[in-house]
Amino acid sequence: MSAAAFTVLVVCTANVHRSPMAAALLRHRLDERFGTRAARVRVGSAGTRALTGHGVDPTTARVLAEVTGTAPAGTTARQLDEHLVHEADAVLVMTREHRAAVVDLLPAAQRRTFTLPELARIAAALPRCGPGRADADPAAGWRALLAAAPALRGPTAPADPAADDVADVHLRPEAEHRSTAQRLAAAVEDVLDAVAAPPRAAAQRSASSGSASVAVSGW
Repeated sequence: MSAAAFTVLVVCTANVHRSPMAAALLRHRLDERFGTRAARVRVGSAGTRALTGHGVDPTTARVLAEVTGTAPAGTTARQLDEHLVHEADAVLVMTREHRAAVVDLLPAAQRRTFTLPELARIAAALPRCGPGRADADPAAGWRALLAAAPALRGPTAPADPAADDVADVHLRPEAEHRSTAQRLAAAVEDVLDAVAAPPRAAAQRSASSGSASVAVSGW
């Protein structure tokens, strides 16, 4: 894992649709919310069966341009490997299958690998120490979130495990790309709300002890 700053790796299958979309949305909102401090968080993406060297799918790129105001440039697909997982402080995947692939590469990454909807749900369940500070350090916020999150997997798990997955949009209509972008953007907001106002220390201790009470506490 990285010694400085904080590195987020976003993973899907081909690395031309969902993962570059989620990574671009995360980068965009980090920059908007944290300004120059956002540079302390690095965001990249990869695919379990990447179309290595290919750019972002044109439909995905159009939708991203609508949402962020900027079309992705210079982003090419790359294959997920053990080194990328090792270097990542957090791995955000699109499906449970991707999560299993990451853990197969590096079992030690299990506690820092989540589907994006899963981490968003956990983030929304964590009590915070107050409203987000204007001078919050996003790298420190990410570390606090990742320290508290593993204990909340069970208490916040959905009745249908498939709710943690983001469906592939390959060869799907542009409307589906757009709805996927909206879902990913909402998940990013939940995660960054927790990053901006990290979980209370007491909540983290409660989560570590296995208490489920933290899962139902409001912000």
